[in-house]
Amino acid sequence: MRQVLLQGAGISVSRLSFGTASLHYLPTSSRRQDLLAAAFDHGMTHFDTAPSYGFGMAEQEVGQFVQGRQGRVTIATKVGLYPPGGSHPNTASVWLRKATGRVWPAVSRSLVDWSVAVASQSLDRSLRRLKIDHIDLLLLHEPLVGVVQSGMFLDWLKEEQGRGRIRAWGLAGPVDCLEPWLSVDHPLGMVLQVQDSLDGREADLVQSQGRALQLTYGYVSSSSTQPGSLNARAILEQAMRRNRTGSILVSTRQVAHVRELASIAERDDGDNH
Repeated sequence: MRQVLLQGAGISVSRLSFGTASLHYLPTSSRRQDLLAAAFDHGMTHFDTAPSYGFGMAEQEVGQFVQGRQGRVTIATKVGLYPPGGSHPNTASVWLRKATGRVWPAVSRSLVDWSVAVASQSLDRSLRRLKIDHIDLLLLHEPLVGVVQSGMFLDWLKEEQGRGRIRAWGLAGPVDCLEPWLSVDHPLGMVLQVQDSLDGREADLVQSQGRALQLTYGYVSSSSTQPGSLNARAILEQAMRRNRTGSILVSTRQVAHVRELASIAERDDGDNH
């Protein structure tokens, strides 16, 4: 699968990136590992995760998976949204909290905290769960202008970059959340991971600010189709034509769907040569 360069960050990622927000829905670690391995074997070398995904389980599984593959994968994780009550990266605890959260949403709702001190502690924990010494891309997860102390955050990110614990940073979320940062070309937005759709074309705002699309996501989920369906394949083909310069985040819980997604990317690679 073709690699693309995230402009301004100097990081090359696969044309399709694999998202891990739903990884915890698989019932066993062996099935999660098989899914991650399938993504990697089919050319997806960039993995997107976060402390809030599965209350830490996604990071833990990615950490197990990357052992022996260092230097061949890139990893993005996030700060700003955190698992309620701390991380609980085991299947029974995660499923119990998710089930309880359907009745009492506060039990499973992510906690929002934009203090640099908490972000620093979260980075420490993410590195431990991922079993690595640095993060390729650290993203502010749905950052709120007026709440994030942008100057302090930027200083902290530069310090962590200088220490070698992160390579680059950026912002992740829906475009209405990122628009205030975009409008002033804020340096926190070195990399933009933007929710987009074929109908809404939300990421047009990024291009209107003179920025190339870097990481985009949400195309299939916005259409309420299944990853392996004919309609989903057509949507991804259109999404790849829409975002020709960057990487598109995809997610599935089935190995067969991974193969299908990768085949679409391979056809796209051929069209670009």
